[in-house]
Amino acid sequence: MLPTVRHCITLLIMAAPVLLLTVGPVRAQRPRRQSRLAALQQQNALQQQQNAVQAAVQLTTVLVQSAYSRQGPAPQQGGALQLAGTPTQYTFQQQVNALQIAIQQTSALQQVNFRQNSALSERALRQLNTLQTALQQTIAIQGLLPTQNGQFTATQLQMLSQEQASLLGLLTSPPVRPVSPTK
Repeated sequence: MLPTVRHCITLLIMAAPVLLLTVGPVRAQRPRRQSRLAALQQQNALQQQQNAVQAAVQLTTVLVQSAYSRQGPAPQQGGALQLAGTPTQYTFQQQVNALQIAIQQTSALQQVNFRQNSALSERALRQLNTLQTALQQTIAIQGLLPTQNGQFTATQLQMLSQEQASLLGLLTSPPVRPVSPTK
């Protein structure tokens, strides 16, 4: 029995360095995996945010085109533009929803990158400001349309056009790359 115990102890002593060598690389891989995971989270957050902003831009474009295509030939009294038909509250609500989603995704992007990529975080913060302004303007115009008998004023059309341009600027600004994992 004693030789079997010695044999097991000898085997364990010989196997211990092999086990220690295999554990070392696993521990070294954890930071690389965490770094890779963080980079993928940044990339995912950026992609979701860009998709949400693009949807908001598309709905704003539809709203602006709808407003201008229905515009009558001449301004009415008080600077209001007579529209043959007005964009429905549904179109406005779609735009409000898209802007709210874009704000949520941009907030998520900003939070994901707060400590890892300050340039991307700062860009997201500026974009949040633009999106929130666009949302406030949309809600204000939406609220006034029923009191104006479905007519846009020239100022409101100009606000929608500026909103569209601001949102398009979010898509055309130079990309900020997510931080790539260290190798």
